[in-house]
Amino acid sequence: MVLLFGSRESTKDVDAFSVDADLTTAVSAAAEEVAAALDLPDNWLNDAAKGYMHGLTLGPVVLDTPTLHVRAPSTAQLLAMKLSAWRDDLDIEDARTLLKEGGNDREELWRQVEQHLVRGRELKARYAFEDLWEAERGTG
Repeated sequence: MVLLFGSRESTKDVDAFSVDADLTTAVSAAAEEVAAALDLPDNWLNDAAKGYMHGLTLGPVVLDTPTLHVRAPSTAQLLAMKLSAWRDDLDIEDARTLLKEGGNDREELWRQVEQHLVRGRELKARYAFEDLWEAERGTG
């Protein structure tokens, strides 16, 4: 959210995970080196968000170097993650930002979001989506 939209101040960690399971150990080792070099907490690179990842649709590239390629998930997938979590004001504000980026077709956006919802949280996410849409754009 911070890198893509500059929508808020940064949190105390970076949510990230490797799509290549074979590289997970290497990513963790690199994160430990960065933490030591920059005096960051050991958990500055947080992979807990992967619990909200269902499938993967690639969004924009946020960093591309010869040794590291970083992409965000698509806007619809990020919105699905926020709607599935829906824990606090931060999730709500992030979802509001993503809703603005997601286009003007309510049903099309929901179709894109729905495929990425965390199983068992679909109804919660649908209610959150509908409430947020109506608050931001009205009932039309």
